[in-house]
Amino acid sequence: NTAKAHVAQKDINEPDPIYRIPVVVHIVYNTPEENISNQMVYSQIARLNKDYRRLNADSVDTRSEFLPVAADAGIEFYLAGTDPDGNPTGGITRTQVSRADFAPDFTGAGLDDVKQSSLDGVDSWDTDEYLNIWVCDLIGTGGLFQLFGFAYPPATAPNWPAGSNAPSSDLEGVVVHYEVFGDGNPLATGSLSVSDKGRTAVHEVGHYLGLRHIWGDPNIFLGEDGCTVDDGLDDTPNASENAAQICNFNNNTCTDSPVNLPDMIENYMDYAQDECMNIFTQDQADIMRSMLETARTDLADGSIAPTGVGSAGLDATEISVFPNPSNGDFQIIFSDDLTLENVELIDLKGRTLKSFSNTQLGNKSVVNVSEAQSGAYMLRFSFAEGTAVKRLLIQ
Repeated sequence: NTAKAHVAQKDINEPDPIYRIPVVVHIVYNTPEENISNQMVYSQIARLNKDYRRLNADSVDTRSEFLPVAADAGIEFYLAGTDPDGNPTGGITRTQVSRADFAPDFTGAGLDDVKQSSLDGVDSWDTDEYLNIWVCDLIGTGGLFQLFGFAYPPATAPNWPAGSNAPSSDLEGVVVHYEVFGDGNPLATGSLSVSDKGRTAVHEVGHYLGLRHIWGDPNIFLGEDGCTVDDGLDDTPNASENAAQICNFNNNTCTDSPVNLPDMIENYMDYAQDECMNIFTQDQADIMRSMLETARTDLADGSIAPTGVGSAGLDATEISVFPNPSNGDFQIIFSDDLTLENVELIDLKGRTLKSFSNTQLGNKSVVNVSEAQSGAYMLRFSFAEGTAVKRLLIQ
C-alpha cells in the first residue's frame, strides 16, 4: 500500500537530519481563564520535543515487545522568533474575541472558525513556513461531545481517505482545547484529566505530519472491521477499536500474524490517557519525515529564526557545556535571563541517572558525574522558560 511505499523509499545509508519546525501559538480567548500563560505554552513546546525525540522520561515504560520499533523521530519544535513580516516575535499571539467558544456543531460544521478573523478567530501565519497552533475553547458549555483537538494531514499523506486534507492552505495547522494545552495544565481536571500531560498536541501534530489513528478508524455504520482496517503501517499492531482513554494493557482486540501482539495503547496515535502514551514507531517516524521532505518542504528549511525559548537543541547560544567530551567534571554556563529549575543526566535508554536541583546549581556551575561510565548521554535542562537538551560525551 502507499504508506509502506513511503516508508520503503527511506535510504538507510543516509544519515537522518534533525528537522526543526517553527511554531506560532495563537491564543484565542474570550474569558481570562482561556488566556493561558506563556509558561503553559513553553511546557507544551518542551513536551513536543521530548516525545518526538524520544527523550520523554516515561520511554522506560514502553513494553518490551515494542522496544524494537520505538523511534526517535528526529523532529524538534521551536517558537518562531520572526513573524511573516520579519518582525521579532515571541511566537505567541493573544487575541481576545467576543465569541464564547469555537465548538463545532453536531455535523462538525464550524471546525475551522477559529482560524479565520472574519469569523471572530485569528488568521494563520504563512502555513508553508510555520506550524500554526490555535488554542481556544473547543468544547463550550452545550457541546454534544468533547473535542480536545484536531488537525488535517497533508494532501499527499498515504493511507488517508480522499479529501482528508485541509479545505485550503490557510486552514492548515493544529487546534487544541485550552484546558488540555501544555504539560501539567491545572485546568485539566475531571473528565479532562486523561489529557493532562500535553499529549493532545503531540497526537494532533502527528496527524498534521501524516499519521493516522493506529486502529484505522473503521466505519461501524458500513460494517467495517477494525482488525482489517489499518493505518497502513507494519509496526503498529492492528486494533479493532481505540483505547477509549483508558490505560488497559490487557487490550488485544485483533489476532496478529506471525506474532500476536497486544494493542499498542502506548502509541501517541491511539486514544489512551496521556500518562501511558510514550512511543512513536519507526514507520511512523518515516512517514512524518517523508511529509517534511515532500508535502511540507518549506516548514523545516531553517528560514525562520527561533526565539531560543522552550526549544530542544536550539539553545546553543544560551547554554554552554564544557569540556565536552568530559572526564566526568564539566561546567555549565547559561544566560542570566533563564531561570534554572533542574538538570538531569539521561542515558540513551531514557533513564535519568542523576538530577541536580536549582539550589545546587547557579548559572556558572561545575557539575561532577564521575561515577557515570564512558559513553554518550543527554543533559536535559529544565528552565521556567522551557526545556533544552544537550548531548554530553564522557570519556
